[in-house]
Amino acid sequence: MRALYFAIIVALAACQPTAAPDPFPAADAPRAADAMEAARTHVAANEQAIVDELRALLALPNVASNPADIRANAAALVAMLERRGVEARILETGEAPVSVFGQLDTPGATRTLLFYAHFDGQPVGPPEQWATPPFTPTLRNGRLEDGGQIVPWNAATYPLPDEARIYARSASDDKSPIVAVLAAIDALRAANIPLSANLKFFLEGEEEAGSPNLARTLETHREALAADLWIFGDGPIDPRGLPRVVLGVRGVASFRITVYGAAGGLHSGHYGNVAPNPGARLAHLIASMRAPDGTILVEGMDAEAPSQAALALAREGFDSEGMLAGPAIHATESGLSYGESILRPSLNVTQLNYGGAGAQRNAIDAEASAGFDIRLTPGLTPDEARAAVERHLRAQGYELVDAAPAPDQRRAHARLARLEWDELGYASAVAPLDHPGVRRVVGVLRAATNDEVRVAPILGGSLPIAPIGEVLGAPFVIAPIVNADNNQHAPNENVRMREFRRGVELYAALLAEGGAW
Repeated sequence: MRALYFAIIVALAACQPTAAPDPFPAADAPRAADAMEAARTHVAANEQAIVDELRALLALPNVASNPADIRANAAALVAMLERRGVEARILETGEAPVSVFGQLDTPGATRTLLFYAHFDGQPVGPPEQWATPPFTPTLRNGRLEDGGQIVPWNAATYPLPDEARIYARSASDDKSPIVAVLAAIDALRAANIPLSANLKFFLEGEEEAGSPNLARTLETHREALAADLWIFGDGPIDPRGLPRVVLGVRGVASFRITVYGAAGGLHSGHYGNVAPNPGARLAHLIASMRAPDGTILVEGMDAEAPSQAALALAREGFDSEGMLAGPAIHATESGLSYGESILRPSLNVTQLNYGGAGAQRNAIDAEASAGFDIRLTPGLTPDEARAAVERHLRAQGYELVDAAPAPDQRRAHARLARLEWDELGYASAVAPLDHPGVRRVVGVLRAATNDEVRVAPILGGSLPIAPIGEVLGAPFVIAPIVNADNNQHAPNENVRMREFRRGVELYAALLAEGGAW
């Protein structure tokens, strides 16, 4: 698998302007320009209605752990699809959170495109971290961090300024792409431009919970979800504002380590240098797992070094400077460019718990814990990562336990730890470079953007694409539309109108020409 991945990366390097032949030439897509113009015209005439539809969807709480809220979102999406004449229904899979399916047949079409997005959202976190309530969509005349001011909706003037942003949970991830593709359908109909393929929708309701039931859902609804190509609307565009198409994703696996000391908290004076210090031991353990530059030190989790051609593509395909400037990062931890960095698997510390909240205490607590995630690159599976981490803990002298240890266990073993893996997670995935549908979509986007589109070999984040390939064997392309500085997964998530409008245009071009291969 690793060899295949890096072979694909090498081949992708040929899409640079100096290479020949070009595997992704701009497609012969005569209707792309007309479709984009139709989208511009439609949005200009109907922007308030489009924004109102997005506002109504964003006002629905959608944290994946609340099934009732997910079902309410699903019902709203079914109604939105049906308003476009899409045959839509809620997909049930046992006790799993519901998803939404839609189908729109096109007379004479020989291909079927399936649009994927998720409508569930990340937990909102502490409410005080949000400038405005996460499920009260709020319009600002610019970026919050740059002093953007609230514009009351009843005072908004349409068309909204390009720099205007809508703030709400899931504004970018993924409710805006859903509304954008529906607006694209409306625009093509208004201009009498037919779709180039049958169109299906799979809108997932538990992606932010790790898609634990996705494979089962795909199996249960295999026939309905069959398609020639899946188009994903998730992820951000290039920070330079350039459109992007992505042909791979990193996988993810998450776990927690709890390190144990004495049976209870102890006075740090009476027991300092006597009792094991779980906080210090956890710090040493983390340091044994990852180097200061982020390199994973756990044996069995190393990745094959990419070729020089792959590295060149990664450098060109990403705006490294922009990816650092937005969140005010001095330099990459790895010392490499952004693109080179995400070609490597990463081990991330996501949570640290020791000592409790409030004022510092002169005490040695009984335990310390940390949360981690691993972003997997092709060639490293979740099972391989789990086995490697377990071996590493044992090699560091830890006896692994399944629960908080009893006093006799503490007396019998010098080092005790509990390793808990999240059941969620999935492998990385790479699109087949030679698939005609993949080549067609990239070619259409190149034609539609006058070669502005950037082809990225892999996305730094993770999407549940691997289960789709494993169950359905479906190829995919990721066509994101939202601004890179959208605060995805964080407080004050937002979407900027400039990118949203451009997204409607690009989706219109894809719908009009993407299925013609």
